[in-house]
Amino acid sequence: MSACAIVMPAWPDTSIAADDALARVTAHLRAQLADVPAAQRIIACSGGLDSSVLLAVLAHLHAAEGQPPPRALHVDHALNPASNDWAEALAERCRGLGVELDMWRVQVERTDAGLEADARRARYAAFAEALAEGGTLLLAHHRDDQTETILLRLLRGAGPAGLAGMPVRRTLGAGELRRPLLDFDRRDLVAAAEALALEICEDPSNTALQHDRNYLRHVVLPVLGERWPGYRQTLIRAAAACAEQETALAELLGPLPQALPVTELNGAPEVAAVRLRHWLASVGVAAPSRRQLQDLLRQADARDDAGVCIELGPWQIRRFAGALHAVPASRPEPPTDPMRWQPPAPLTLSHGRLEVEPAVGEGLSTTASPMEVRFRTGGERLRPAGRVGRHALKDLFQEARIPPWERDRVPLLYVAGELVAIAGLVVAEGWQAATGAPGWRLRWTPSDR
Repeated sequence: MSACAIVMPAWPDTSIAADDALARVTAHLRAQLADVPAAQRIIACSGGLDSSVLLAVLAHLHAAEGQPPPRALHVDHALNPASNDWAEALAERCRGLGVELDMWRVQVERTDAGLEADARRARYAAFAEALAEGGTLLLAHHRDDQTETILLRLLRGAGPAGLAGMPVRRTLGAGELRRPLLDFDRRDLVAAAEALALEICEDPSNTALQHDRNYLRHVVLPVLGERWPGYRQTLIRAAAACAEQETALAELLGPLPQALPVTELNGAPEVAAVRLRHWLASVGVAAPSRRQLQDLLRQADARDDAGVCIELGPWQIRRFAGALHAVPASRPEPPTDPMRWQPPAPLTLSHGRLEVEPAVGEGLSTTASPMEVRFRTGGERLRPAGRVGRHALKDLFQEARIPPWERDRVPLLYVAGELVAIAGLVVAEGWQAATGAPGWRLRWTPSDR
């Protein structure tokens, strides 16, 4: 690996003893992660200074305590021709530390949000997908990252939720994300890197001033620090106050449903805006702009057949049955060809999982075999067990309050070309389990639930 100079930031009082910094970082990580089993710790590594220090300190800490080494995760955005070289340099470092490295290469979809935001969205999507249940992903964000984040959000007109800054921990995918270094300045990590004799190669884009964060870091903050040397601590205190306000407000609002009834948005516009913003955050949608929020509030009163669909980054906000729903804008499509299925073995598809639960005298008869799984093409009809006449699937879906955007994704079960059941919804007359006879309750779980 080619060495890169570690340059101390031009801040007041930057003289920090390297060994002391390393000892403080090590002790802090030991305390912060005491409740996380060693085998469940995963470090998000870019290969830069911050994540390299976190990687090396944890690897040495695990070895000293006789624990298995942590794992590392690297996301390559493929935005720089040298990204393969950086990934290989990181792989070499991980091999030297005895750390297993998982490499993810992502495609950054460009939007009006800008390259930084687009890359971040792709990166966190990969993080969420890679994180197994119970896993804890560790990010090396520090106090200066937090300061920059707060200022950037302020300049973009964020409210209290945004100005609260990055949380120390939050859920992510099937696991959790933690930022255990938020109590340290970057200069602490620089000193720790010197104590560890780390050779750091930073992404040259980190100095490109066309990016907002870099411009703030290299141009604005040095000037701000000359006039107000303690601005970092002041901003962190202000962020903590915003976080306390948001926590109190969330408690006052109470738990919010997965689908938000539009009646919850009645009343004063200011109250409706706060409730809508909190609901969006609760279902994982990033804070919308003021214009997007107003657009959502205006369209919330539309008829159900108006086809309300508002794009919010990787999400769509739709209205159905008097409620707002958050739906991923990009989802795996169901297969186009019929698939054979033999219960009780589950069937995993690209967009969900089909399972059966044994039952007696209810559900689909176990004599329904062999079965094919298909999806709507139009015109399908079925006579539900115990009812008169054949019904169009559209009507059955409407009765069951299945949203229009989900209907073509629900598995249909056929035997010898006859539609015998809609997964998780109805069984056709003549195919239900007889009284006292074995049956299968069909359960369909979409992958984005």
